[in-house]
Amino acid sequence: MNYNENQQKEIAQYAIEHDNNYKATGKKYDISYQQVAAWVRKYNKISTKTEKTETTKKTQETKTTETTQASSLDILNRKDPVLEAQLLDVKKRLGLI
Repeated sequence: MNYNENQQKEIAQYAIEHDNNYKATGKKYDISYQQVAAWVRKYNKISTKTEKTETTKKTQETKTTETTQASSLDILNRKDPVLEAQLLDVKKRLGLI
């Protein structure tokens, strides 16, 4: 019998949830031990790739956020020459300088 990808994932997930008991899973679904093991390996590879992709996306989002925050801080830390001149003028008028 041919199993579609969803059925293969379901069977692999069942085996994983039952402590990788390929023999019992094979009996339950009337397939060979080797076939169950192959699907579990395939399923684990797909899951690992998905997790790596998600981790990479989160890392990129974090870097983007940090870069944006750094840019905002740089802008806030810049001194405006016009405002600096006005502040200096006010200090002189008040006799603070």
